[in-house]
Amino acid sequence: MATGPQYTVPMRRRREARTDYHQRLRLLKSGKPRLVARTSNTQVRAQLVETSRRGDETVASARSNDLREYGWEAPTGNMPAAYLTGLLAGLRAVEAGRGAAVLDIGLHSPTPGNKVFAVQEGAIDAGLEIPHNDAVLADWPRTRGEHIAEYAAQEDGLYSGEFDATALPEHFDELRERLLGGEVEL
Repeated sequence: MATGPQYTVPMRRRREARTDYHQRLRLLKSGKPRLVARTSNTQVRAQLVETSRRGDETVASARSNDLREYGWEAPTGNMPAAYLTGLLAGLRAVEAGRGAAVLDIGLHSPTPGNKVFAVQEGAIDAGLEIPHNDAVLADWPRTRGEHIAEYAAQEDGLYSGEFDATALPEHFDELRERLLGGEVEL
């Protein structure tokens, strides 16, 4: 005798590969705001989100395109831009009176040293307390973009655009010091 299908249809946002509900529930149980880090090939987004019964509310946010307002001339989808985006979002969150968060990487694979952990490192350096394992953070030379500068030095014609990629680590240090030194308005 037939009784019907033996499967259950996943929730819509899970079917669309947008939400991992098991991970979301674990993050919400912490009671802390979430530092939501999302990356693409061309940009990085970071938001500090608080959850309430009415829904999620964004407290502070930053996009890697926002770095252009502070003098960033390099591409916005790389590791140094991810760190600076996390730093900017963290500074805005601290300015809004938030001091702690948990990292929400969504459906990204938690590969040690990737861009979502660079966002986390930037937010930690801004003053947010985020529980983490130092083993997942990238080495400082990689966060500064030294690997990009070395590759650009080997391939002369490849990086002949508007920005000289061999100067990326120095450009990164300059903008980082300006953000941490309070020389710019957030």
